[in-house]
Amino acid sequence: MLAQDGKLKLDDRVTKFVPELHVAGDATILQLLQQTSGLPDYTHAPGLKIDRTHTVKLADIIAAVDKMQPAAKPGTKFQYNDLNYMIAGLIVERASEVPLSDYLQQNIFMPLVMNGTFYAGDRGISPLHALGYTGSPGHFRRAETWDPAWLFGSSGLVTNVYDLAKWDIGLPLLLRVDAERTMFTPSGVGTETQYGLGWVIDQRGGKRFVWHDGDIPGYQAMNAVLPDDHVAVVVLENTDDMHGRAVAHPEAIAAEILDIILPPSAMHLSNTVIDRARDWLERLADRRIDRTQLTPAFSKYLTDALVERENFAALGKPHALIPIASVAQPNGDTMYEFLVHYPRVQYYYEFTLAKDGKVDGLYLSQDLQLNR
Repeated sequence: MLAQDGKLKLDDRVTKFVPELHVAGDATILQLLQQTSGLPDYTHAPGLKIDRTHTVKLADIIAAVDKMQPAAKPGTKFQYNDLNYMIAGLIVERASEVPLSDYLQQNIFMPLVMNGTFYAGDRGISPLHALGYTGSPGHFRRAETWDPAWLFGSSGLVTNVYDLAKWDIGLPLLLRVDAERTMFTPSGVGTETQYGLGWVIDQRGGKRFVWHDGDIPGYQAMNAVLPDDHVAVVVLENTDDMHGRAVAHPEAIAAEILDIILPPSAMHLSNTVIDRARDWLERLADRRIDRTQLTPAFSKYLTDALVERENFAALGKPHALIPIASVAQPNGDTMYEFLVHYPRVQYYYEFTLAKDGKVDGLYLSQDLQLNR
């Protein structure tokens, strides 16, 4: 929005607005937002006490970080780093000449009528505010409260599902088409995670799928949008999983909801691929490994000992195999993604075929990997 108003350019150097951050070097504002700036991790800064229950000055964080070496050359490596957005928040303040919270209020919250939204630390918490919990099933306790100063720029939005719906609906109204396109364009840096400007850029059912999750003690969130279908799912939880998985991840809940309102099977994977993917689940369970169907490299990896040790039979017979997406890999492989419903658990399943049709990968995980 500041770029639209001519207050800055995305290719401006960070040091134009934050000259005291010498370690930023040639990094640009765009690279901050794409998480490719190469800035070091402030949690490892020498002399900086990391106690998020007590306040901190951003100037002290910057001074400590400036004694470090860059983590990478700008624009060469994707590395999620809260410092990128803390510095971006500071640039908003210096370019707009108003506090970040005021800028958000005047330019986003008020125009979109987000009456239940404000920035952490701005004002008192409503009695309706959900208390955050941590722990394990049967042993939940109140989570520690982070001082808002640690959330500056990178998080700290106090809101609700109704206002986030307004955010998802109204964002295109606040941005020009070219600005929205820039925001939803991946940087091209990185392998598994393709990141735009504050959004993970993904595909679901062959369509654009942009999302972001987040968590602090006591809270987890997921905002998932299918822009071309005008569909969004918002999940907020007042628990975390910092002491073991105590609750369903918001990413998994969002995926379940999307499966209902917009079934991914609509992408029409060929029956041959689905049948082969299901057949290999059965082969793993029965330990019937037909190595003529495997690439030499994957056959070498998928040893009989590995299959026996994993004991796929213990999962039971799969009830459903739900296609999510197919992704072309740089080496020519195609990775097909599924959700597999077993009697007692749901798994994420990658089934990878080489160009010659041989199986080049099988991967099962209980962690829903939506960033593929």
